[in-house]
Amino acid sequence: MFNINTNNINVINNGFSSDSQLDINWLQHTNVNDDLELSNQYANICQQHTLEKKWVLFINPEESSIEKLAKAHDIDVSKILMVNYKNNAKRCSNVALEQIKSVLCKGNCAAVILSNSTFEANDIAQLESSAKTGKTHCFVLKRSQLH
Repeated sequence: MFNINTNNINVINNGFSSDSQLDINWLQHTNVNDDLELSNQYANICQQHTLEKKWVLFINPEESSIEKLAKAHDIDVSKILMVNYKNNAKRCSNVALEQIKSVLCKGNCAAVILSNSTFEANDIAQLESSAKTGKTHCFVLKRSQLH
């Protein structure tokens, strides 16, 4: 009496399989103009990832923006980690890149925020791949104009 088209159902079910990788943008670049905009970006990222019960790692955050984050936004800072790489030497940046990739791959953080870091296209591709592997969102925030 009723014909069921199981082919279409199978295609639909396969399309929404939990095993399939969604097209998630694991690495995002954002330019900011000032401390307030940077602080707002920090707050938005923290608020998006609070439900995951994982760390949000800030690498080289701007101190004034972190202070504004703590004062102006209702952010639980107990799940925020901050790391500063002060040495800008090429060798040090390679070590930092390897450490960042390792953190991204492990998946212990909900998000990793890189402030005012400069990466080559190949480095960005490696970071994005590592973020996807560890299902860790990576945000590269850069000031449009440094003061």
